Amino acid sequence: MSLPDVGEVATGSAVALVTGAVTSGMAWVGLKVRELVHRGTPAEQDALIAVLNDRGATSEELVSRLTLLIRAHLDSHPEAIPDFKALTVTGPTVYNQHNTGSGLFIGGDNHGSLTINHGGLERD
Repeated sequence: MSLPDVGEVATGSAVALVTGAVTSGMAWVGLKVRELVHRGTPAEQDALIAVLNDRGATSEELVSRLTLLIRAHLDSHPEAIPDFKALTVTGPTVYNQHNTGSGLFIGGDNHGSLTINHGGLERD
């Protein structure tokens, strides 16, 4: 793989991780980063996660910062390129759910009312 391809993989991976943070949350990002950067040190993994956890940054800023970190990782561990390239092709998985009928629906539409009152007064 030539150097421009590594840059494209780094940028594409950064975009996929930022998108994943938005759509799937930080739990997904933490697991994905640790999976992808398992050849690196825990400090390298933590640095990527810290960038993604910067709530004050724009998506473009996050992608720019991540691209640099991912590129450094890929330069040090070229054998990781296929793993990161796979992320750019597949991206994060997004599930949509629509529920009808009765019952408890987790992570989907709720047509009706739901009251959670932990430790509060009971209502009739």
